[in-house]
Amino acid sequence: MSTENNKPAEAGSGNAVKIFIALIVVMVLFILFINRGSLLQNYQPDENEQTVSGSGKTPNQTPAKDATGAKPTDERQALNQRGADMLEAGDIEGAINIFTQLVQSKPDDARSWHNLGIAYTKKRDYPNAIYQFNKAIEIEPQFEAALYNLGIIYEEQKNSVKALETYKKLLAVNANEKRALMRIGIIYDEQNKNSDAIEAYQKAIAADPKYHTAWYNMGNTYLKLKKYDDAISCYQKAIDANPAYANPYVNMAHCYKFKGNEEKAQELFQKAVQLDPSLTGNTSKPRK
Repeated sequence: MSTENNKPAEAGSGNAVKIFIALIVVMVLFILFINRGSLLQNYQPDENEQTVSGSGKTPNQTPAKDATGAKPTDERQALNQRGADMLEAGDIEGAINIFTQLVQSKPDDARSWHNLGIAYTKKRDYPNAIYQFNKAIEIEPQFEAALYNLGIIYEEQKNSVKALETYKKLLAVNANEKRALMRIGIIYDEQNKNSDAIEAYQKAIAADPKYHTAWYNMGNTYLKLKKYDDAISCYQKAIDANPAYANPYVNMAHCYKFKGNEEKAQELFQKAVQLDPSLTGNTSKPRK
């Protein structure tokens, strides 16, 4: 008897939970749709790739060399590593002092000038950062990292002319530098030079077919042009290259919404939130 009396209560409780979950989903989707206008321009640069030369912080970095091509002395390498460690710990002034010692003791060491530029970049002292990167390039004109980081600084200063000029110098050194190609695409997008942007993204993808941020950004250009099928194709390529990448799901959902497929749009929005719950409250800022 008591078992039968409990059944309606359990059913009612289950229905209440289902209703609550449904309300949460509706609220999430509502927030995402409110932010849809800003998402259309949500271009995705790579993560900050500025690293200290010769610090050993990244597996692809080779030990720094001076202008003669010789390996640095153990003392200089130790100082360089100490400066890199200080930067990582947030001691920017300490790192600047270390790298300044290195350039003063060996003015033709392009790597030390570059590393000093990185430190000034962290300080947001862009005029000094530009000076240091230019010194590194003056000593070693084909210094790819210095050229790339100089371009980034010009972008931070909203100087697209100098940024494009710098990235093109980098491409003259390495025509397949995918990051420079994508940065050029983003600049052209901001200038509404859509065909030039798409061409730059295509070149970046030719250099690396799994370059998911390039696929994503090219999708955004097609979305801006209302070429929804082309945009969907690009977003799918971005997801294929990086299944954990949430942003393409969001903008692909917008494509389906604009095409009138609300069910598919909601499915994609939910997938995006599963991958990145922060999208429910902050979908408008590009991640730099």
